[in-house]
Amino acid sequence: MKRQRRANKDQRSSDLGRVIARRILSEQGVVGRKIVVSIGLPRPDPLSKHGDWECPFLIDGVGNSEVQRNLGVDSLQALMGAIRGIRVGLEQTGRNLYWLDADIGADIPLDVPTVWGKRLEERVRLAIERETVRVWRARIKTGKAKIRAEEAELRRQRTEPSKIATALAEEKKYLQRWGAEIANLKPGWSIPSPPGERRKR
Repeated sequence: MKRQRRANKDQRSSDLGRVIARRILSEQGVVGRKIVVSIGLPRPDPLSKHGDWECPFLIDGVGNSEVQRNLGVDSLQALMGAIRGIRVGLEQTGRNLYWLDADIGADIPLDVPTVWGKRLEERVRLAIERETVRVWRARIKTGKAKIRAEEAELRRQRTEPSKIATALAEEKKYLQRWGAEIANLKPGWSIPSPPGERRKR
């Protein structure tokens, strides 16, 4: 019986198989360190009697680099669970890992549970919209402060007012347009419109 159990366990391949996605991360403050995150192609789970799937993934370069698997009823659930597993695995390292920008981090989305129904999903989406607008407004405010500082510096350099206005006109126009777009947003703005349909504001 033990031998049979061990044989069944060995049926589950320990390799990634065909890699379908990969991301290379760096660690803030550590020069030259590379952490490679890989996801293998979802495949039928050889131990399942119900047609379940597994999706292998690997976080290489930090901690115990072993292929892990997420199981799912179908290939999509297994894949989404693997992405969730990577996010959790990176967080558990306690390290400041990032992809393109240290402020953004690994840029692997936070999973929003949908099993509790549409009502919770809607509340979470609206909260994300509110926070997004708050961040955008803060960036516009920072941009305006930067423009004021640049204007003050140009005045100190005795630059002609017309040249100051010309030098900063594009930045001001961009921030004004961005602010106007944000002011016109209505709840639900983050929901993609059907193809060919324009969203009403």
